[in-house]
Amino acid sequence: MTGYSGYDSGYDYVSAITGCTTEVRGRFAVRGPAFELLADGSVASGGPGRAPGPLDLLVSALVVNLLNVLRAGGDPGTGDQPDGQHDRVVQVRARTSRYPANRLKVGRLLVEVVVDGLSEQDSDALLERYRAGCRVLPAVSTVLDVDIRAVAPAGVAA
Repeated sequence: MTGYSGYDSGYDYVSAITGCTTEVRGRFAVRGPAFELLADGSVASGGPGRAPGPLDLLVSALVVNLLNVLRAGGDPGTGDQPDGQHDRVVQVRARTSRYPANRLKVGRLLVEVVVDGLSEQDSDALLERYRAGCRVLPAVSTVLDVDIRAVAPAGVAA
């Protein structure tokens, strides 16, 4: 990225992302060392509304974190399952609703989680361990009221 020298060599970066405008007004290219994605500004601020916006990206970060942690056992910060065990199949559905204007938080996020092969009670225990150690959840919770709940497979509509 030319013209920007905000990188301090005293840090050990675990993520390095750059962004730039595109020829489409309100659309932005975001790049990391191994990926590129397009994102839109919010529709209210002139984004075209066809690519994920800032709130979509924030919620996606939580969904990806949930999928990654729960598939491997539910303890944030741990590696893969012990030898001989397979990753769990996990499904997450996240829905955001907006609060009226002039509130501190943007809205409410309902996250429904199905962990294949686990009862709702066992999934609840897994989610409790997740909540206790997750570093992404507090960041999302500053913007949204988050309700994460386990549901039975039949309880999640497509």
